[in-house]
Amino acid sequence: MSNLLDLDELQALGKKILSHSKSEWAEVSLGSSHVANLRYAANTVTTSGSYTNTSVDITAVNGKRAGSVSTNDLSDDGLRRAVARAEEIAALAPENEELALPLAVKQAYPKSSAYDARSTDLSWAAEQRSKIAGNAIKEANAHNLKTAGFLESGVHHSVYRNSKGIIAADKHTRTTFSTTMRNAEGRSSGWNKRASHAISLLDAQSAILRASEKCVAWESPKSMDAGVYKAILEPSAAADLLQHFVWGLDAREAEEGRSAFSRPNGTTALGSQVVGEKVHIYSDPSHPLVPSGTYGESGLAVPSTEWVAGGKLMNLSRSRFWAGKSGKDPRPGPTNLIMDGGGMLPEDFLTTLHEGLLITSFWYIRDLDNQTLLKTGLTRDGLYWVEDGKIQYGVSNFRWNESPITVLQNVIDFSKPVVTAPRDGWDGMPMYVPTIYVSGFNFASQSDAV
Repeated sequence: MSNLLDLDELQALGKKILSHSKSEWAEVSLGSSHVANLRYAANTVTTSGSYTNTSVDITAVNGKRAGSVSTNDLSDDGLRRAVARAEEIAALAPENEELALPLAVKQAYPKSSAYDARSTDLSWAAEQRSKIAGNAIKEANAHNLKTAGFLESGVHHSVYRNSKGIIAADKHTRTTFSTTMRNAEGRSSGWNKRASHAISLLDAQSAILRASEKCVAWESPKSMDAGVYKAILEPSAAADLLQHFVWGLDAREAEEGRSAFSRPNGTTALGSQVVGEKVHIYSDPSHPLVPSGTYGESGLAVPSTEWVAGGKLMNLSRSRFWAGKSGKDPRPGPTNLIMDGGGMLPEDFLTTLHEGLLITSFWYIRDLDNQTLLKTGLTRDGLYWVEDGKIQYGVSNFRWNESPITVLQNVIDFSKPVVTAPRDGWDGMPMYVPTIYVSGFNFASQSDAV
């Protein structure tokens, strides 16, 4: 990690870059990361590697014209050339009427514990990844299964500066782990995923055992007709849909009539009931279990934000340009996502449910209709019929067509939240999400996927 720059070094580098600028104003975003990974397949470790990189994004602005350049050439000459090139591009660029003025008001950044010092010990982190892979392979061999998986650990430092005096700095660590278990014939599969800012808090063994148990339970799956069924979305599947829900909370799209949260005459759904009244979704960079980034667009501080409370839409994210145009305060999108739940752990909560299709994960989620937030995707690596609190048998996979809004309107109950990560979405967003039990989920057609 010898080439990883700390926050002080990034601060000094940003100051030097801005000193080269001759434009009306300029901004620079700097990031320095060390990322290491381990991959295993067919019950053996296949690859292990790491990289360290520092890069800078420079934007020079004159009037309404802006030019941007990215580089990882940190030499004095390289930085001078990058700044000059950004200014050349700005001179040639057409005017951008949506270019916001630089942030000049000092920000109050939240405190975040997203940086785990133990996880920055590279030798220890590599040993932990090796142990996790070894445990997965041991579990697979014990049950005559084949396993594959991927672990990635990262140390990330970031700094933002502009020529108006705004400085923001952040650092975080993050490890993700996913594993798949399949039987010898490849006809049955189980999967699980975990993530944490601290390797010591990553419950990898539970993920391994859960994937193994699900693989065994899915052997000889039965076929069911497509239709609307009660469904139990495990935390990772719920996380995927919740990301899509929150990504749809954009003020501009809503106020321009282009989203599921638009209402007649340029109004929005703010303050109105949009989902079930049990639903509470918020973000908080200071959350102890899923701490996250503290600044966003142009160094803007990321506040704790209520997105949905009592089923009512409480806030929309708002870019700095759209805030200026609409005369409202800007609001960055979330850097983490938290959904309140009940008091029972997911595995205990399952034993209380009468019936439904238990969904392990989603795959290949795509947009169908932005006006309703309708999505389509596939169930993967474990779909089961649950009756009287127990998995009765595996079920062949489905393609589904459903809106996260409808799913949240159909919530009956949920488990205690757990730290999880989406499978299809962006796993760089820390998430604390429950298993969700819903009264209806639209399984549109059968799928041959395993």
